[in-house]
Amino acid sequence: MERKTLDERITQAFKKYRGDNKHLVVELKKFLKEAEAAGDVHYIGKLNMHIAGCYFDLGNRVKILPYALKAVSIFENSDNRSLLARSYNILGIAYHAQGKYQLSIEAYNKALEAIRGLKKPGIGRDLMLNNTAQCYYQMGEFRKSVRLVRECLAYIRKKRPDDHASAVIYGINLSESYESLEDYKSAIESLDDVSADLEKIDQNNLIWGYYARRCIILFKLGDVKEGLKYADLTYEYVINGTDSYEGHLDFEKISKQEVRFGEYERAQRFADILIKYAEENGHTLDQIISKRVQANISYAVGEEKRALELYRELNDLYEKRMNEDNVMQYESQRNAEAATREIKKLMRKVRDSEEKAERDALTGLLNRSALVNIAEGFLRDARNNGKKLGGIFLDIDYFKEYNDTYGHAEGDLAIKYIANVCKGEESSQMKFFRYGGDEFFGIVLGWEDKDLEAAALRISEAIRASGIAHVKNPNGQRLTVSIGIVNVDVKGSDETILDIIKYADKALYHAKDRGKDDVFAYHNLPNAAHEYERVER
Repeated sequence: MERKTLDERITQAFKKYRGDNKHLVVELKKFLKEAEAAGDVHYIGKLNMHIAGCYFDLGNRVKILPYALKAVSIFENSDNRSLLARSYNILGIAYHAQGKYQLSIEAYNKALEAIRGLKKPGIGRDLMLNNTAQCYYQMGEFRKSVRLVRECLAYIRKKRPDDHASAVIYGINLSESYESLEDYKSAIESLDDVSADLEKIDQNNLIWGYYARRCIILFKLGDVKEGLKYADLTYEYVINGTDSYEGHLDFEKISKQEVRFGEYERAQRFADILIKYAEENGHTLDQIISKRVQANISYAVGEEKRALELYRELNDLYEKRMNEDNVMQYESQRNAEAATREIKKLMRKVRDSEEKAERDALTGLLNRSALVNIAEGFLRDARNNGKKLGGIFLDIDYFKEYNDTYGHAEGDLAIKYIANVCKGEESSQMKFFRYGGDEFFGIVLGWEDKDLEAAALRISEAIRASGIAHVKNPNGQRLTVSIGIVNVDVKGSDETILDIIKYADKALYHAKDRGKDDVFAYHNLPNAAHEYERVER
């Protein structure tokens, strides 16, 4: 399976079925079968992510989750942080669709963490912040929602001033949060702030979304004439636009206000939209909204018998929805478990080939390619759980002279011996890598300083005690190593794995500069007594 060819076919499918997610998801599932047959993990993850997005656009709350989970599981085991962030974003959307707002926020935070430091993340930081804000809004924490959406607007004004569509989205969301706080003045100002952006876009759903929001606020402010004007504009764009399910709660609000002011025909227009959508879609939530609007109109125009019948139907629908929620929870759990099993099976299938690619042929240690993946995982764990992240850097003293004296074959044997000593120290919290030539690097998660120092001393002593002759080494004419270590609290910091390597390398350089065959620690704290400190044997 040629990657470029499949990329082109995926792009063509998105163009061909633009706005037709039912057919697009069928096509993407065909591609997914190809990728699974070829064992191409990258595309399996990417297609699962795209399919989850399609199910979101289709409003299928149950099917989003298993595909999003598969995508996340795959990209957590890769170095593609951009796709990992996008997968976590759709996972957050999946949780949000099911009302699991805390899990949703956690997923968005992991997406933000994944793109931290990337120059081209492939997904906007503002998008995740906005999605997080919507979770807080649903949880009733409107002030948090306001703060986050304002941050989104400020971000794109600075970074992407021509992104008018995002500006309109954030303006609408900010207005909605202010409305919930009953700060109608700020709600209108938020819409005014993005009115110029609205004139520069031609996306129907954003245009009617903007008009609907302005209509609702104007009604709340008592400006009935202007409110009706924007209600008419909303309706005009909705009937000429695409799928409108995201605005149904706003349509219900507009219809209620129109009923309140005696505009029954206008109210019925929105009721007709909701009735048609509920009939075509069949989703219980859409049926509930539709029935509520119809009942409200019927009662207002004096059709009390019809209103009573609709309220009875509503009670049945609420009960049905409660049962569906229970089934949805069960199905979500079942799908999540199935996704986990599938991913484990897939990862076992490719693990052997990946393991070979990540191992140094001479020593059997992990190589620098593997360092990126493992280090990023350690770094996430350290940040999320308040653990220290440490590094241990060592290289062989006077190794060029060793090769010149004993030959490269003996040099390789010396490297293999030191690699074996490092392997003896490995655990789930400490992994060693052949960094290059005669250099070795170990990364350590959650250790105390004294434990890291003790491990470095054990390695140094084991190599010295081996008795391997090295006549050109003035430190006892035997094989020795110089070691530099560092142990950093990374929670709330911007340090990357490259910084940890740099700190340990500085300490290693200090050890070599002081005569070699020694262990030095680097302290990057401003209140440390010494920047470099010799670790006493």
